[in-house]
Amino acid sequence: MEQGKIFCGGSFGAIWVFDAGHSDSMDPDTYKGAMTGTLNKGGDESTNLEGEAKPWEYTRVPCLSFLPGLCCPHFDKIQSNGVLRAIDFEAMLLRHSGEIGFGIDHWAALRVEGGNYTVLASPERPGSVNPDNSFSQEQKGIPGVWRLTVQDGKVVRTLAPIQGKLSDLVQPASEIVLDARVDISRKENP
Repeated sequence: MEQGKIFCGGSFGAIWVFDAGHSDSMDPDTYKGAMTGTLNKGGDESTNLEGEAKPWEYTRVPCLSFLPGLCCPHFDKIQSNGVLRAIDFEAMLLRHSGEIGFGIDHWAALRVEGGNYTVLASPERPGSVNPDNSFSQEQKGIPGVWRLTVQDGKVVRTLAPIQGKLSDLVQPASEIVLDARVDISRKENP
């Protein structure tokens, strides 16, 4: 980064630049054994696998803090636990109310260059942004990026403008609370 190189990525490739991320680290299908061998059934981590929902919880994982905030990739998707990430992310933000949240739909990206940002999206793909800029839990809209804050004990979701100054979008956390499930995840998936 100091050499002016571009770095990018989806899923964890998006969250690692923030203070923390909404992670599927507790999903046994993403554990090393499952991903490298006999248990992997294919597919991608952002889609609900066929069959019954599996009992696991999303985890707030600490990241490298190049940008302040708590980031949720695949914001508009349901994974193998049967839980819409957007709904779980809002519950996570209530537990971590000192942080600003960013929900990035599966077919969207947040591009940061210098002091500016741009939301990139594939408008032909499904997403959570309705034509009136309201939230679609059923992916009836187009992809986008949401900024979430906790105000008076409730989550407020605001669609991020297509472009703007990064300083208008992000802000440092007033408090960071670690998630004990990180240690559990590390023990289960050494």
